[in-house]
Amino acid sequence: MTAGSRAGWTGTRVVALVAGVVLIIVAAVVVTRHGRAADGCVSAVPVRGVIGSEKEPFFDDDRVTARLACLGYEVAVDSRGSREMLDSLTRAVHDYGFAFPSSTPAAQKIMRTLEVDERLPLFSTPMAVATFRPIVAVLTRAGVVVKASDGADVLDIAALLDLARRGVTWDQLAGNVEYPARKTVLLSTTDPQDSNSAIMYLSIASQVANGGAIVTTPAQVEAVLPDLCRLVFDQGNKPETSQVLFDNYLVDGMGRTPMALVYEAQYDTTAPAPSLGPDNVLVHPRPTVYSRHTLIPLTAEGRAVGQALRDDPELVRLAEEHGFRPEKPSGQPVTKRPRPVDVVESPSFEVLETMLSALAPTAQNAARCTQ
Repeated sequence: MTAGSRAGWTGTRVVALVAGVVLIIVAAVVVTRHGRAADGCVSAVPVRGVIGSEKEPFFDDDRVTARLACLGYEVAVDSRGSREMLDSLTRAVHDYGFAFPSSTPAAQKIMRTLEVDERLPLFSTPMAVATFRPIVAVLTRAGVVVKASDGADVLDIAALLDLARRGVTWDQLAGNVEYPARKTVLLSTTDPQDSNSAIMYLSIASQVANGGAIVTTPAQVEAVLPDLCRLVFDQGNKPETSQVLFDNYLVDGMGRTPMALVYEAQYDTTAPAPSLGPDNVLVHPRPTVYSRHTLIPLTAEGRAVGQALRDDPELVRLAEEHGFRPEKPSGQPVTKRPRPVDVVESPSFEVLETMLSALAPTAQNAARCTQ
């Protein structure tokens, strides 16, 4: 190669190198200006939220975190029971971009305490009972599990309440060879002082004990308290979160937790997993109540995360896959879920607070509940 050709070749390489650098700079400017990379994603900003424990598997799903990151939000969450959630928020509200409790009453309490007036209803899920086929057989003979109009097994809360009033134990049920335990027939729940799922149980049981009408007055609260005491106090120690209760059901089985009140979504998410055996079964209580998962924005970024969870088709589809029933369904085929017919609404925030105060673990309340 001659000196002239070498010089020309060197010049060409220099021009190409400069052109390449220019293209890289231009691309960087475009990405910086628009915040969007070639794959359609944007650069993510960190957002922390505090959530109910039943939504932990959803936010732990790599597909959910990846999609949120693509939309511009690196979301991290702290899982808390309802009461603990409020404590965390009051201590360090500036650490969080959003709160995502598990019911309307819990959301109302957070909004009032923090003086926030915005909320984004995103998902709902009915309360359900995780149990076992031998338990269903025992309770069917006792008239506590009955058939709904669609042929599905349902747990009759009025019949269960009658057993609790009479202090009936499992080994006293006629013909019970499947589970002859010497303990009262009760539905296991979380602690209502800590967890929303147990508060949902109070909503169901109080209406049944009140003759089918929602409890609205202090006098009605006093009238139903003896029944609520039996259902709550007679359980003994209770888990603080619904996820712990569900794990007890999965790990320890029928001996410890013959029936557990859970969110339908918790069971649906686990259903394909080997942790559920052939004897595991889900039934709905009659009546049941829908737990409505409402996101409370605390920052602009938290609001944007809530809007993404509500409006992004991929995130909506993933919520459905995790067993939730989005406020705006994706329209894509999902596992067919029953539509409970006998559904009640929760009492007001103030009435539930009165119930919780009366059921707090104090010596005075314990004495009243054992009278």
